[in-house]
Amino acid sequence: MSADSYNTELAAGNALVQQAQAVATTDFAQARGLWQRAGQHFHRAHQADRDQPEAAFRLAQAWMAEAYALQKEDSPNALVMWSNAAAQCELAFDLDSENARIAMTAASCHHFAGEMDAASAWKRIGEHLLPGDANAAHGQPHTENDGD
Repeated sequence: MSADSYNTELAAGNALVQQAQAVATTDFAQARGLWQRAGQHFHRAHQADRDQPEAAFRLAQAWMAEAYALQKEDSPNALVMWSNAAAQCELAFDLDSENARIAMTAASCHHFAGEMDAASAWKRIGEHLLPGDANAAHGQPHTENDGD
Protein backbone atom coordinates (compact mmCIF):
# COMPACT_ATOMS: atom_id res chain seq x y z
CA MET A 1 0.00 0.00 0.00
CA SER A 2 1.05 3.57 -0.56
CA ALA A 3 1.30 6.74 1.48
CA ASP A 4 -1.91 7.83 -0.27
CA SER A 5 -3.67 4.73 1.07
CA TYR A 6 -2.37 5.48 4.55
CA ASN A 7 -3.59 9.08 4.45
CA THR A 8 -6.95 8.16 2.90
CA GLU A 9 -7.67 5.41 5.44
CA LEU A 10 -6.53 7.56 8.37
CA ALA A 11 -8.72 10.47 7.24
CA ALA A 12 -11.73 8.18 6.74
CA GLY A 13 -11.28 6.73 10.22
CA ASN A 14 -10.92 10.17 11.77
CA ALA A 15 -14.10 11.36 10.03
CA LEU A 16 -16.04 8.38 11.41
CA VAL A 17 -14.73 9.06 14.92
CA GLN A 18 -16.00 12.64 14.67
CA GLN A 19 -19.41 11.33 13.62
CA ALA A 20 -19.39 8.81 16.47
CA GLN A 21 -18.53 11.48 19.00
CA ALA A 22 -21.36 13.67 17.72
CA VAL A 23 -24.00 10.96 18.28
CA ALA A 24 -22.53 9.06 21.25
CA THR A 25 -24.72 10.73 23.87
CA THR A 26 -27.95 10.31 21.91
CA ASP A 27 -27.46 7.01 20.04
CA PHE A 28 -24.74 4.87 21.55
CA ALA A 29 -25.49 1.91 19.25
CA GLN A 30 -24.94 4.08 16.18
CA ALA A 31 -21.78 5.52 17.69
CA ARG A 32 -20.49 2.02 18.40
CA GLY A 33 -21.02 1.04 14.75
CA LEU A 34 -19.17 4.16 13.62
CA TRP A 35 -16.26 3.40 15.98
CA GLN A 36 -16.08 -0.14 14.63
CA ARG A 37 -15.96 1.15 11.04
CA ALA A 38 -13.34 3.72 12.06
CA GLY A 39 -11.27 0.90 13.56
CA GLN A 40 -11.37 -0.91 10.22
CA HIS A 41 -10.00 2.19 8.49
CA PHE A 42 -7.31 2.63 11.15
CA HIS A 43 -6.36 -1.03 10.73
CA ARG A 44 -5.97 -0.56 6.97
CA ALA A 45 -3.97 2.64 7.53
CA HIS A 46 -1.71 0.79 9.94
CA GLN A 47 -1.29 -2.00 7.39
CA ALA A 48 -0.43 0.59 4.74
CA ASP A 49 2.42 2.05 6.81
CA ARG A 50 3.48 0.06 9.84
CA ASP A 51 6.09 2.69 10.74
CA GLN A 52 3.54 5.40 11.51
CA PRO A 53 2.51 5.47 15.18
CA GLU A 54 -0.62 7.56 14.61
CA ALA A 55 -2.62 4.84 12.85
CA ALA A 56 -1.45 2.24 15.36
CA PHE A 57 -2.57 4.47 18.23
CA ARG A 58 -5.86 5.42 16.55
CA LEU A 59 -6.59 1.69 16.15
CA ALA A 60 -5.97 1.26 19.89
CA GLN A 61 -8.39 4.09 20.58
CA ALA A 62 -11.05 2.48 18.39
CA TRP A 63 -10.61 -0.74 20.34
CA MET A 64 -10.91 1.25 23.56
CA ALA A 65 -14.27 2.57 22.34
CA GLU A 66 -15.36 -1.00 21.62
CA ALA A 67 -14.12 -2.15 25.03
CA TYR A 68 -16.07 0.64 26.69
CA ALA A 69 -19.20 -0.33 24.75
CA LEU A 70 -18.82 -3.95 25.84
CA GLN A 71 -18.24 -2.80 29.41
CA LYS A 72 -21.46 -0.78 29.33
CA GLU A 73 -23.26 -3.96 28.26
CA ASP A 74 -21.63 -5.91 31.11
CA SER A 75 -20.08 -8.23 28.54
CA PRO A 76 -17.30 -10.51 29.78
CA ASN A 77 -15.58 -9.78 26.46
CA ALA A 78 -14.85 -6.24 27.64
CA LEU A 79 -11.76 -7.39 29.53
CA VAL A 80 -10.42 -9.11 26.42
CA MET A 81 -11.03 -6.00 24.35
CA TRP A 82 -9.28 -3.80 26.96
CA SER A 83 -6.30 -6.20 26.79
CA ASN A 84 -6.30 -5.98 23.00
CA ALA A 85 -6.37 -2.18 23.18
CA ALA A 86 -3.46 -2.25 25.65
CA ALA A 87 -1.44 -4.47 23.32
CA GLN A 88 -2.16 -2.12 20.43
CA CYS A 89 -1.04 0.85 22.56
CA GLU A 90 2.19 -0.99 23.27
CA LEU A 91 2.71 -1.51 19.54
CA ALA A 92 2.14 2.21 18.96
CA PHE A 93 4.58 3.00 21.76
CA ASP A 94 7.20 0.82 20.05
CA LEU A 95 6.90 3.25 17.12
CA ASP A 96 7.00 6.39 19.29
CA SER A 97 8.82 5.49 22.50
CA GLU A 98 8.96 9.06 23.83
CA ASN A 99 5.19 9.55 23.79
CA ALA A 100 3.85 9.85 27.34
CA ARG A 101 0.25 9.97 26.09
CA ILE A 102 0.54 6.54 24.51
CA ALA A 103 2.18 5.09 27.62
CA MET A 104 -0.50 6.54 29.89
CA THR A 105 -3.22 5.23 27.57
CA ALA A 106 -1.63 1.77 27.74
CA ALA A 107 -1.73 2.10 31.53
CA SER A 108 -5.44 2.92 31.44
CA CYS A 109 -6.22 0.00 29.14
CA HIS A 110 -4.30 -2.41 31.36
CA HIS A 111 -6.13 -0.99 34.38
CA PHE A 112 -9.56 -1.59 32.84
CA ALA A 113 -8.43 -5.06 31.78
CA GLY A 114 -7.66 -5.80 35.43
CA GLU A 115 -3.92 -6.08 34.74
CA MET A 116 -2.73 -3.94 37.64
CA ASP A 117 1.00 -4.76 37.49
CA ALA A 118 1.13 -3.80 33.81
CA ALA A 119 -0.99 -0.71 34.47
CA SER A 120 1.40 0.43 37.18
CA ALA A 121 4.46 -0.18 35.02
CA TRP A 122 3.03 1.74 32.06
CA LYS A 123 1.95 4.58 34.34
CA ARG A 124 5.52 4.90 35.62
CA ILE A 125 6.82 4.95 32.05
CA GLY A 126 4.32 7.64 31.11
CA GLU A 127 5.13 9.75 34.17
CA HIS A 128 8.84 9.47 33.39
CA LEU A 129 8.19 10.83 29.90
CA LEU A 130 6.08 13.78 31.02
CA PRO A 131 7.75 17.17 30.70
CA GLY A 132 9.53 18.39 33.86
CA ASP A 133 6.71 20.62 35.14
CA ALA A 134 4.11 17.89 34.64
CA ASN A 135 6.22 15.45 36.66
CA ALA A 136 6.46 17.94 39.52
CA ALA A 137 2.67 18.38 39.42
CA HIS A 138 2.30 14.63 39.89
CA GLY A 139 4.75 14.56 42.77
CA GLN A 140 7.47 13.11 40.57
CA PRO A 141 10.62 15.22 40.44
CA HIS A 142 12.20 14.99 37.02
CA THR A 143 15.91 15.00 36.44
CA GLU A 144 17.85 14.08 33.36
CA ASN A 145 19.63 11.27 35.18
CA ASP A 146 17.03 9.85 37.54
CA GLY A 147 18.18 6.25 37.27
CA ASP A 148 15.31 5.05 35.05
